[in-house]
Amino acid sequence: MMTRFLFALLLPGAVILSGCSGSTDPETAHLFDNVRNLNTGEYDRQIAAKDAEAAAIIRNNNSAQARIGGLQSQTASNAQSIASLKSQIAAVRGEAAAARAQVAGNPEKLAQLNALEGQINAVQADVEAGGDLAVTRAELRRLSASIRALSR
Repeated sequence: MMTRFLFALLLPGAVILSGCSGSTDPETAHLFDNVRNLNTGEYDRQIAAKDAEAAAIIRNNNSAQARIGGLQSQTASNAQSIASLKSQIAAVRGEAAAARAQVAGNPEKLAQLNALEGQINAVQADVEAGGDLAVTRAELRRLSASIRALSR
């Protein structure tokens, strides 16, 4: 009888203890695991690790947003510069058209003007291909000066 009584007393304790898997995952941990994890600071460590991970993600997102903002500003600036160059090209083409009327009777000057117009086309192709803005502006100034000199 005493063994039966002892067995009846120990059986529930053994069943309870067998349910303790030693898990540190709050979703799968049992009562004793949770108590142990709270007492050892395991859950606090997990919370601190997740907080640090979240802070790193936020820093990375903020950095990415700053880079995106910079790229958007650069894109807008580039678009404005390209539009300005296209406007300059149109102005130089206008100068060439005006000069054509003045040199129409001179075949030599007309040939030079045709060559300058070919250079204008090359500059426009450079702009479309993303060429250097400073070089392109300098080339347009040179072409404009050449066209003015030719029409005198």
